[in-house]
Amino acid sequence: MQGKQSKFHYAWLILFAAVCIQGGIIGILVNCTGVIFSAIIEDLGFRSGDLSIYYTIRAFLQAAACGVTTKLFLNKNPKVIMTGLATLGLAGYVGMYFYTSLWQWYFSGVLVGICMSCVLVVIPVVLNNWFATKNGMVIGIAMAASGLAGAVFSPVLSSLIVAMGWRKTAVINGLTGFLLIVLPTLFLLVRTPEEKGMKPYGWTEDMANKATQSAEKQEIKSYKMPASMFVISTFGLIVAGVMTQFGNQLPMLAQSVGYTIQVGAMVTSFNMVGNVAGKLLIGVMADKIGIFPSVNLTSVVIAASTVMLMFSGANPVMMYAGALLLGMVYSMGTTVPPLVYMEVYGPDEYKLHLSRFQSYNSVVMALASSGLPYIYDFTGSFNGALILGFVCAVVPIFTLTVAKKKAQAIKKA
Repeated sequence: MQGKQSKFHYAWLILFAAVCIQGGIIGILVNCTGVIFSAIIEDLGFRSGDLSIYYTIRAFLQAAACGVTTKLFLNKNPKVIMTGLATLGLAGYVGMYFYTSLWQWYFSGVLVGICMSCVLVVIPVVLNNWFATKNGMVIGIAMAASGLAGAVFSPVLSSLIVAMGWRKTAVINGLTGFLLIVLPTLFLLVRTPEEKGMKPYGWTEDMANKATQSAEKQEIKSYKMPASMFVISTFGLIVAGVMTQFGNQLPMLAQSVGYTIQVGAMVTSFNMVGNVAGKLLIGVMADKIGIFPSVNLTSVVIAASTVMLMFSGANPVMMYAGALLLGMVYSMGTTVPPLVYMEVYGPDEYKLHLSRFQSYNSVVMALASSGLPYIYDFTGSFNGALILGFVCAVVPIFTLTVAKKKAQAIKKA
């Protein structure tokens, strides 16, 4: 394995493990929440905005715990850390079987927030450790797993809710996510190829020589990105990702125009299919045409989706299509950030900035997760949220263009 690749490289098992972990945490424990919550609102009579404070608390705990859990994962036994986090997520859902008061769901938000705190940082880092080439594609595949899991499991959950009620369904959801996280963690997960005495997939001696030459040049002429670079690039990515929180409201959007919970779950499934396709597509495009042009195209699609949802009314085909295209927005907080920061800061510094991004992003998503449903509660319509989503979608076209030009100018200076 020293420079030559065998027919099968262990890196592909790492990718499989990443797919399962991402699908279990984000796909099952996070993305499927809206299906269960729509049934809870109908059964217990909670206001959508009040129950959605769960999302706010979850996101704040994700932000608060991200730095700590990421450091633990990268420096301690990753199997122990990930299993512990999965156990917290399981507890958050099993507890719902017994809940009757809002504050109890808020407590589950704490547990699930800690559970999901480091996954969007450590998965790209582990994959970048194991793959010397095709980084955009493999990160896109791993991040798409959350959408795939959500697309497959959302209609299953809606059927289970009809058959046995939301309480038992919540427990099943928690157990499914737990197993998807823990099994590949225990049997497959390894942080770096060096731990197995291997080289990354696609590694060549020529790459090693170029890395050495690059390091020598850096010693002679180094450059450091100004703080404004992080602000510009991060602002665009975070603002664009606000509409990821609207995905949880899609079942309510469908029900607000007279559709059943099953139709609402189908809208969520279309959204998750777009989630999968978007992350795969932007990963492949990033490898082919670069991450910045890929983001511009994605932003246009997201903006179009908000218009389609706004004017879909009782037209299910347009609603399904809008939800499908809106799924592209999930790549803005998952596939895109590691590729943008790798491009701007290089392989040595991007981990720090990626971790900072996820912390700040979680805070903004915490506000958006409760803010968007309250727009509906106070206006009786989701149009205000969709107009906001349109504006947010076009912001990164401008901010990342500025970031790209500034980075290129600094590197050439």
